[in-house]
Amino acid sequence: MEAPGETLSSRLISLFKNGQWGEDDVVKLFKALVEHFNIRNDIHDFYTWVMKILHQVEIHRISASDLTFLNETVDDEATIEAVINGIAENTKEKLLEEIVEEICQQADIDDQMMVEVKDIVSTVNDSLSASTAPHLQAKKGILFKICKAVEKTKNYKPRVTQMVSWCILVLSKSSRLVQVLTGEGKSCIVAMFAAYQVMIEKKNPDIISSSPVLAERDAEEWSPFYKELDITVDVNTNKSKDEDLKKCYECQVVYGTTQDFAGDFLRQRFHRRDVRPERSFQCVIVDEVDSLMLDKGLEVVYLNSKVPLMESLNGILAEIWSMVNQLKRLESGEILGPIQLFSEVLSEIMHENKNIDQHSIMQLVVDAGIYSMPTKFRIEMKENVSNILKRLDNASVVQIVAFLTLFDVNFPEHNFNLYQQCLDGSLHKLNAISRQSTNERQEISLLLLESGQCRIVYFKEDPLVISIEKSIKRRYESKEEQIESFIPGHHGLINGKIQIWIKNALLAKKMTLGHEFILHKDGVVPVDYKCTGVVQNDMTWGEGLQQFLEMKHQTKLSNMSLITNFMSNVGLFKNYSNQIYGITGTVGDQTELDMLRKLYNGIKTCKIPSFRRRKLYELEGMVIPEEDEWIRNVCIVAQNQVTPTVYRGPRAALIICETINHAEMFHQTLANTISKHKLKLYVNNNMDNSIITNSTIQEGDVIIATNLAGRGTDLKVCESVNKAGGLFVLQTFLPLNVRVEQQAFGRTARQGSPGSAQLIMCAKHFSDSVKLVMDLNTSVTSLLGRLNCLTSILLSCDSTDNLFEDTLNYYLDNRSLHYNGAMVSALTELLTMKSLSSQNWNLKMAKDARNTLVKIRLSSFLEKDIPKNTKEEELFSVYLDFLDKVYDDDVFSDQRDVIVSSLHECWGLWLMMNFSDEKPIGTLKEQLKVDLSNAKKTLLSKQSPSSMVYFCIRSGNNLREKGCLSESIEMYTKALEKDASGEIIPFYNRALATIKKKDTGYIAKALTDLKRADNAIDSYKLHLATVWTHVKSSMQEPKMEGDALLTKQFRMKCMIVDLLKMNIQDCVMKLKSAESRRGEVRLSEKHTIFLSEDFMQWAIRRTGISLAEIIALSLINAFKTRAEIKQEDLNLTENFAKFWAEHFVQRAENRERDVDQPERDSGRRSSSFLPDNFQAEDLIQSSVRVLIELLMEFEHIMFLGLDTIFCLEVILPHSGFFSKLFNLF
Repeated sequence: MEAPGETLSSRLISLFKNGQWGEDDVVKLFKALVEHFNIRNDIHDFYTWVMKILHQVEIHRISASDLTFLNETVDDEATIEAVINGIAENTKEKLLEEIVEEICQQADIDDQMMVEVKDIVSTVNDSLSASTAPHLQAKKGILFKICKAVEKTKNYKPRVTQMVSWCILVLSKSSRLVQVLTGEGKSCIVAMFAAYQVMIEKKNPDIISSSPVLAERDAEEWSPFYKELDITVDVNTNKSKDEDLKKCYECQVVYGTTQDFAGDFLRQRFHRRDVRPERSFQCVIVDEVDSLMLDKGLEVVYLNSKVPLMESLNGILAEIWSMVNQLKRLESGEILGPIQLFSEVLSEIMHENKNIDQHSIMQLVVDAGIYSMPTKFRIEMKENVSNILKRLDNASVVQIVAFLTLFDVNFPEHNFNLYQQCLDGSLHKLNAISRQSTNERQEISLLLLESGQCRIVYFKEDPLVISIEKSIKRRYESKEEQIESFIPGHHGLINGKIQIWIKNALLAKKMTLGHEFILHKDGVVPVDYKCTGVVQNDMTWGEGLQQFLEMKHQTKLSNMSLITNFMSNVGLFKNYSNQIYGITGTVGDQTELDMLRKLYNGIKTCKIPSFRRRKLYELEGMVIPEEDEWIRNVCIVAQNQVTPTVYRGPRAALIICETINHAEMFHQTLANTISKHKLKLYVNNNMDNSIITNSTIQEGDVIIATNLAGRGTDLKVCESVNKAGGLFVLQTFLPLNVRVEQQAFGRTARQGSPGSAQLIMCAKHFSDSVKLVMDLNTSVTSLLGRLNCLTSILLSCDSTDNLFEDTLNYYLDNRSLHYNGAMVSALTELLTMKSLSSQNWNLKMAKDARNTLVKIRLSSFLEKDIPKNTKEEELFSVYLDFLDKVYDDDVFSDQRDVIVSSLHECWGLWLMMNFSDEKPIGTLKEQLKVDLSNAKKTLLSKQSPSSMVYFCIRSGNNLREKGCLSESIEMYTKALEKDASGEIIPFYNRALATIKKKDTGYIAKALTDLKRADNAIDSYKLHLATVWTHVKSSMQEPKMEGDALLTKQFRMKCMIVDLLKMNIQDCVMKLKSAESRRGEVRLSEKHTIFLSEDFMQWAIRRTGISLAEIIALSLINAFKTRAEIKQEDLNLTENFAKFWAEHFVQRAENRERDVDQPERDSGRRSSSFLPDNFQAEDLIQSSVRVLIELLMEFEHIMFLGLDTIFCLEVILPHSGFFSKLFNLF
């Protein structure tokens, strides 16, 4: 425990360093306190009395200028306490004149506009006590009416600051952003301004929030306000039905998110769904505008497009992932390639360099002493070079070094650097083989292992990526037929994307669960840990990164998306032209403001003062070098804040962590010292966090959170906590930018309440880029300055601390005025010395580095990222215009859906393979128009515009349904001529069309097609097994639930094709029977889900089927029987959800209401073969999950083109009497 002198000195130093008090002012305050103490007889504990006063000064952010007695003689016993308590208890709101004056001090504010603002607000504010104000006209009248609506529906009058904000927005002729501090009533300002836009400007404003939760909350809370003003309002989130969305957009005010506004525009414009036909982009009001325009400005919304061809790429992704998992990254930064035989490395070199003579290699093997060969056998052995190379596999390290030394002499275009690994894992260089310049030589670094094995050493990722690319391509060159079978026409796509996929596989290896992503439901979900901490349920990574993370954790494997439609946040906002209005608690620094002005045509900004004096007390931050010490410091600081002292009660603490992992670590550590009911975790928006967000924080509470608690979270604090100093916010990492830092600190000291905050960071957690910039910014001058500062501190600080403590203790012991001068002198010297060390160099350097990176990032944002997005959106606009013509052209009316779907695929592939930052937009537009025109011509000739087979299959299905069987068979044949993946369905569907057509020899033709489909199923299952093996073999994480998800998914895929295989084999058997007996067959078609009819026969044949799978198939049978599945029904999962709710959930609820149910349950259990501890509910839930997975696979195979299945009945020819009798009729 600290001694009183030490605690008091640290408090005075804190006032000097953190409270922005001058050195002289701190000394004057202490001197006044001592003088006051000397004339008081009722104060017996100087330390406690002074600490209470200093605590009040700190938590209420009282400045030296507030305390006039510092420059006066103390003659009133109550002066100090009365003045300080008076300031602390003053909760008056600022006057209009003060607010306007603070705003006018901003450089870019219009003084004339502020005169008008002052006039409007002053007049309206004076009139609000009356029920009506008929004398008020124009803007004054409308503000009065709006304020009265707020008062009636919300039971409070808008504050002066809110009315001022409203006026500034209303008087702005074009886009305007206003900064309103957190807790100052932004939602009220937004609603008031939206009402003005509807009532006066006759516009329908869109109000965009940073999350659906906030949008739904504000729309619901302000609905009575809008109703009072006869304004219709709705929210566009959580609406899946077109009619609901259309009704929503018919309202005058719509709340929502960027994802929903952009998504609904794409549904209307791209998918031609009637969801917002009449609504244009008239005016937008953006809440948390900095987050959406800056942090998330590059986010792109797109509607998922099912593209069959993308599934075939999972094979190559799995192979890349398998190779990447054979790498090893050393702590020193080097990357070791897969373990290989040295002979394999040498063979690759010989394959790439045709100038290397194989017989010379053989001679080098002999000369290096690896193989001894009698002269008479040398001629014979020349014909067996591969066997000689294999001798290298048993060579020692010494022999390989000798071989490579000779190799270097004979083939000087190569340069080998050889290493061995030390016990500590570091690399030890064995040689310096090359004595010549290596500028034009191929450098190869090898780590030599025992038994002829080695690993290539990579010092950078780029050469590694190229090496993996070559290896993948070399493998496919050796099995060209296989790649053509399962990656149809993808060579151009693979060549253009394979390096990006490899880089993303390497990135996925580095990414950490609980940091950049979590596992949720069936897959991997990104976490916006840098800005908002939100788990982004509706977002996935592109370019294979999502799939690699799914492989890493063995979750359900998704397919890469082919982006066919999109809208960026910047693109969405620019649709509103100069009618963009935004409100946020943190606009940012000058660099970010300048970027916003450049991006949105000179958009103006304004900072609104708080309605009360803000009392945030920010403690000096700390940078801790080691992680253990960092953890200890954070826990000690938090513990101290929630523990009562002699001068205050217990406070509450909010610890904001960078990642979920760090938050959980602190939660576990603090659980040893803080009671369970006081310790709360707030890290995942998918969980019920109402115990935190809807409850009042009590004294002693410690909330451990991510940035999820840093923006948009209104934490309510009880009065006793506010009295003790308010909520203490402790941020444990270097925020991405100043705004993220301010948002975190904005959780406390709200609406005039006290609060304090501190940064405590670990240097080891700084990003590599921050560390690099910090190193670059460390100049000789700064190092010398810090050295001098450190020397002064070491020489003087300890003695100065001791001197003050000694004189204070002498004074307290004797209470003699004789020591007053000595104490003041010691304190002055102490503060002087502390001023030398007041600058936390590491903290300043880290923040400077962070700010430098912000500038670099924003520069790239403006110069590279935004132009790229803009260029892509311009090309998308060209495609949309082309699509309009297709919809207007009657030529396509008979197969429009099939043709549009194929065009979407063509456009998506075109963008993926042809887009380039370097190509001018004009060139790209012309190229796109030509290629789209050619695709249209190709489709008109009933050809697929690319190597994709799915147009032919879909077109064949469409023609078959219309009875055009010859044309249908022709389209299936074209699909098969592509010689690509997906042969199962065109063979099966061609057999169906052939049987329906019943031409001569139709049975033989159908038999041939069905047998080929049967063989194609075997090939497909082999492909699945290969992918599954690659993914499973690379598993390095411990076994988890995700393991079952991947296995289950592949089991479902195999289950579906096995059921189809049974159907095919049954049809083959009946066709053979009809053929052998010269009969015919009668065909009946059914919905694809009816494949499950023979599930019990399938289950008997299959080993290892689970009870849940059997129940799932039984449920499907019940579903397809009772739910009246129709041939055209495609949304099986959605239909099952309705069926389940109607038939099973309702029945379960009825059973619960049945008073006799317990007796029946007891009787059922007693007669059951299941054990007593059997959990029926768990089995049902597990079965339903299996069933949903099965239904999704059914939907997938239907999407691929298996729109129906068929069954056959053999019809034998009539003969004899019965035949003649039959012919008579």
